Amino acid sequence: MAETKVIHFIAPKTRLAEEMEAFRAIVYAIHRRGYNLALDWLEPAYIRLVESEPGETIDWSAVCRANIEAIPHCDMVIAEISTKSFGVGYEAGLAASQKKPTLLLRRDDISKEAFLGGLDHSYVQKKEYNLDTIDGIIGDFLGEYDSQTKDIRFNLFIDSKINGYLQRSSQNSGKTKAEIMRELVLREMRQEERDNPRRRIG
Repeated sequence: MAETKVIHFIAPKTRLAEEMEAFRAIVYAIHRRGYNLALDWLEPAYIRLVESEPGETIDWSAVCRANIEAIPHCDMVIAEISTKSFGVGYEAGLAASQKKPTLLLRRDDISKEAFLGGLDHSYVQKKEYNLDTIDGIIGDFLGEYDSQTKDIRFNLFIDSKINGYLQRSSQNSGKTKAEIMRELVLREMRQEERDNPRRRIG
């Protein structure tokens, strides 16, 4: 059974009251396709907001720290950036630097200046949305990522010497020969990235 992918959703906490319908639509689109959230922060944060006293200032620092800590443990990031937010911009940039496929969402009635123009990265997509289009946009993003990461089966012919090495390694490590082959290829890919920083593998 395929492992369930983990999505991290980022949005500005200061706009929860005004943007909750859109934020919920994004989360619903993620859950509807069977993905898990790295951090289920949205509804607890909204409850905290509506139960706060009039004029009370809410310290969101703990939530922001939890969001940052969730990034290394997720497979993909979806960030709502219609409202300018240093925290959201920082987290989106951090996700891209960690090679997490990242979708930046901006409402189609908002100035394009909110699109984090400096965050142009091969791992980043930028899309405009409204409540009618958001489900399809998220579905396309998640589907594209899944299509890129599905395992591909192929036949490999090896000689007896390589087969003997793989058998010994399998017995010693408890891993299958296929797992050992994948690890060797990944090790070579990482070494090539270190030797050629401008060439990104995968």
